[in-house]
Amino acid sequence: MLIRTHFMFAVFMILIFFNYVNNKLIFVVMVLIATIIPDLDNPHSKYGSNIAFSPLQSVTKHRGFIHSFTTAVILVGIIAIWWPVASFGFFIGYSVHLITDSFTKNGIRPFWPFKWEANGPITTGGKIEDVLFLGLIVINVLLFFILFIFGIWR
Repeated sequence: MLIRTHFMFAVFMILIFFNYVNNKLIFVVMVLIATIIPDLDNPHSKYGSNIAFSPLQSVTKHRGFIHSFTTAVILVGIIAIWWPVASFGFFIGYSVHLITDSFTKNGIRPFWPFKWEANGPITTGGKIEDVLFLGLIVINVLLFFILFIFGIWR
């Protein structure tokens, strides 16, 4: 998936979980940051093209071990030790990225180092993803207004 679609799914999850977190700002920031991280292994991605990520890209291929729940759990465990309030948002953001990529034709290996792959029918940057992206914008705007108008947000 393209970064814009990952962000729209991340916003959707932020809207769903917003009421259930204590530190809302840290939650939102961590979800959005963690949504980007799995694609830092790709030199052609918007953020991965930064030269600072070249060392990471030299030891992994795109959609390798970085695109796995194994890595997500390790990173969340480290974050939970040093900054517990940020760990839930990080897990949500990272997981959303992995789940959405699992629906693409390239797929992911969700439980690396195991070889099993999860993939689907969506071509990254294709028409289905475009429709999904636009649909998520509509859903997110509607959900935001429903939550705001009906006072469901605290």
